[in-house]
Amino acid sequence: MTKTPNYDVKIKTILDSLQPGEQICSLTGEKWQLPEKEIEYYKKFNVPPHNVSPNTLWKQMAYYDCAYQFWWNKHFETGAPVLSFHHPASGIRVLPDKEWHTKDFSETFEEFDLAKPFFSQLRNLELCVPLLATFNRVEPENSIVLMSMGDRDSYFVFACKSERSFFSGGAFGIADSSVVWLAFNITDSHYITHSQRLHNCRYVRESLDCVNSNFLFDCRNCNNCFGATNRRNAEYLFFNEQLTKDEYETRLSKIDLGQRSVVEAWQKKFDELLVKEGIWPENFNVSTEQSSGDYLGNAVRCTECFSSGDNPVDAWRSAWIYGNSQGCVYSWGMVDNSDVYMCVSSPNSSKSKFCYRSFRLDNCEYCLMSSDCRDCFGCVGLKNKRFCILNKQYEETEYWQKVDELKCLMLERGEYGHYLPPELSSTYVPEGGATVYCGATEDELQKIGGLVFDPNAEGATGVDRLKVEPRTLDSIPDSIDDLGDDWVGVPIYDEKAKRTFSFLKPELDYYRAKRIAPPAEHFIRRLNEVALNGQLSSFETKQCHKCQKELLVSKCPNYPDRKIYCNDCYLKYLEENN
Repeated sequence: MTKTPNYDVKIKTILDSLQPGEQICSLTGEKWQLPEKEIEYYKKFNVPPHNVSPNTLWKQMAYYDCAYQFWWNKHFETGAPVLSFHHPASGIRVLPDKEWHTKDFSETFEEFDLAKPFFSQLRNLELCVPLLATFNRVEPENSIVLMSMGDRDSYFVFACKSERSFFSGGAFGIADSSVVWLAFNITDSHYITHSQRLHNCRYVRESLDCVNSNFLFDCRNCNNCFGATNRRNAEYLFFNEQLTKDEYETRLSKIDLGQRSVVEAWQKKFDELLVKEGIWPENFNVSTEQSSGDYLGNAVRCTECFSSGDNPVDAWRSAWIYGNSQGCVYSWGMVDNSDVYMCVSSPNSSKSKFCYRSFRLDNCEYCLMSSDCRDCFGCVGLKNKRFCILNKQYEETEYWQKVDELKCLMLERGEYGHYLPPELSSTYVPEGGATVYCGATEDELQKIGGLVFDPNAEGATGVDRLKVEPRTLDSIPDSIDDLGDDWVGVPIYDEKAKRTFSFLKPELDYYRAKRIAPPAEHFIRRLNEVALNGQLSSFETKQCHKCQKELLVSKCPNYPDRKIYCNDCYLKYLEENN
């Protein structure tokens, strides 16, 4: 039996009249096709169609993914600095995770007013309830990290499971490595993008099972290679030229990657090699069935999805889907989820819609940072609750009556069915998911809207607490041999990043041990640069460079005119060139 009969009548009228065909994005004017399959999802989740294109919707939701950000927020009660991914200029305040989990925020609620916009009332509640500062799933050990999956002795890593590593994001099973982005099982390596099972490698992208190599793209089972593209089972390649062992070692002995100027020169040559000889497959999917998208593993019937692992099934336009997730639609950062719609980073949840960074929700809507809740609407920071609206407790019958009335009004006002508005996001948008993951332009960000603030606002970067004048980037030595311990803790200002950074003692020890050149940019810029070497979670149509077949591919901002082959042409190319 329906719990919201009046809403159900209203939404049925809308969905019954909906037809597939061309639509126009209300924000950007982009034309897009509404397929019958998407209408089926609207009916399944009992939601109205969105009035923006999938590309725009993706960027709107990505406002709630902070990508790789570290800020000094403020303790909700004391005002003391607390490291977090929530920027303090967003108005959000935080509590350290351990402290947050001991609190009960059910006494902080809003008496919802049907005459007022729902999202403004939700925003008021959001400002009155502290959020988790770091959102760790596993408590880290001796580390400075956010969203830890189980880190040990690591510094400034984000959503990782790592040991003794630095400045990485979305990397699992990494050890003694630095600047690693969306990779698995990486050891003793540096500057790695979208790769798996590497050891002692540097400046490697889209590669598997390689050791003792530098500057690789789309390589498999390669050993002792320096500059290689699309190679399989190779050894002693130097910029795709086959050498003997002695020739290779002689050339390598003349290259010192402990000097930044040397690294930059070889990076430029490698980019030239990529443009001239590199071939991009239409996707980097592995073992998929009836699926489209990129970086999908073991996916079944997943359409226009990005990055999955384990065994996701029946996902639609979703990203980062892991575990045994099923039925994720327009959702992001899912682990063991089922039947969720427009949710961001809400693992182990089911039958929920429009939620953000919550755990184990069941049949909830518009909930933020809540856990183990069922049948709740518009709640913030709740735990183990049922039948709550804006954190206020109701009896079951009254709850459903009010939800029915509220959803009817929200539908009429054009509120219901949209994701959380950008004003509720705590992200510094120019470096957030919309930009880093989706490639949103400044014009698109302005059209979407949201809060605008300086990254240094409200002491977020700690620049207000500096006791000495920062040094400049050009003062950093070129060679690791010249970077002594006297640089530890010295503030350095990065004008492009608009913030300062300093070297850590374990970081310098690591660079010396691995002979890594001293970086001359803020670590946020370093990792974002690595991320943009790969593909984005936004798609576009291209043609196979060989047979002109039309392809759906991930956007690649650093190589927009790259040579892309369809899978058939790509496999034939590999056979002929390996």
